[in-house]
Amino acid sequence: MTEEAISQDQFEHLFNAAPSFAVRSPGRINLIGEHIDYCGGLVMPMAIAHSTQGWYRFNGTSQVRIYTTRFETLTTFNPHDVMQPPKGTWEDYVQGILNLGAHRQAGCGFDLWVTSDLHAGGLSSSASFLGLLALVNHHALTGERIELSDVSQRLTLALLCQQVENQFVGVPSGIMDPASVLLGGLMTLDCRTLKFQRLQAIPETHRLVIMDTGVPRTLAASGYAQRVAEVGAIQTLIADNDSTNKTTRYSELATLPDDRVTQALSLLESDPLKIRARHIFSEQARVLQSALALENNDMGALGRLMNESHHSLSVDYDVSCPELDLITQLSRDSGLGLGARMTGAGFGGCAISLVPVEHLEAHEAWVTNAYLQQTGIEPVLLASEVAAGADIIAL
Repeated sequence: MTEEAISQDQFEHLFNAAPSFAVRSPGRINLIGEHIDYCGGLVMPMAIAHSTQGWYRFNGTSQVRIYTTRFETLTTFNPHDVMQPPKGTWEDYVQGILNLGAHRQAGCGFDLWVTSDLHAGGLSSSASFLGLLALVNHHALTGERIELSDVSQRLTLALLCQQVENQFVGVPSGIMDPASVLLGGLMTLDCRTLKFQRLQAIPETHRLVIMDTGVPRTLAASGYAQRVAEVGAIQTLIADNDSTNKTTRYSELATLPDDRVTQALSLLESDPLKIRARHIFSEQARVLQSALALENNDMGALGRLMNESHHSLSVDYDVSCPELDLITQLSRDSGLGLGARMTGAGFGGCAISLVPVEHLEAHEAWVTNAYLQQTGIEPVLLASEVAAGADIIAL
């Protein structure tokens, strides 16, 4: 029996009815452009095959019942209880979608069974879960499934997911993750305007390999919030010292014009603000250079840019950790990968490496053995391919 059939059987056993729909929401890696999404920068996310999966049916009541295999918990939600405060648990993501997604109609409840293979940090499991919830909730309220081609509605849902994380869950995240899981594919995304451009996939001669360090991102939430606060401080200093236009507020730091970058860095005399800004400006340039490398099918250049990105994230932005630094260095030292960098918020979780297909097995064996020997942790390496955006299928 397939995993899908097992999941449907478990749904039927739990809810005493068969599911009517299946839904899948991908995870994502960020090929390059880390920690500049909340600065209004240009980023390069890629949806991946690893995903959050769900099966659901409309239950004819106003209640929403959700079972998650991750926590082995069945929870019932009342969408009309808009005064329900956050609890600091996974339920906040559901309650936030119901509250901010204006789930007010009677009789629009649903039963949902959720599982996921996004077990490693840095693959945007929270945005994947939110994207799934947003699609299912919209379907329950309107009776309509949003097509993959309906970019406008999908971006609207992405903004809702970001709002839930920012205002209900309490994480000051950017728009990149929900936009990536709902739109799918490999793209450049302007986080200020939401304009995006589809990119050609990594050529079949190469793969992006996800390297899970096995280290949980225990400091990611607090560290992430601290970096967002530092960006705000940088923006304020630059704007307050703008002698040409006192009314200008550089609220989108990554889009600072080139002729103002040098001046901006000169204003930031003290670390860590100066080196934080240095990462933001250099990372933005690397996204543009990486897009050109992809267009020219220059995987060597793309690998070098990935290496530069990790160094900047580790040294200037200080969001790496010893294990991320080690596993990326091992990938380089193997001589089998073209470049490696952390992906996601950092402080643990995953890195990615660009590896020629003919070297995949040797690269995995070399990195796994060396990392295990030095840390006592056996990493998980997975070759990834680009995936479509979150979608619903009628059963």
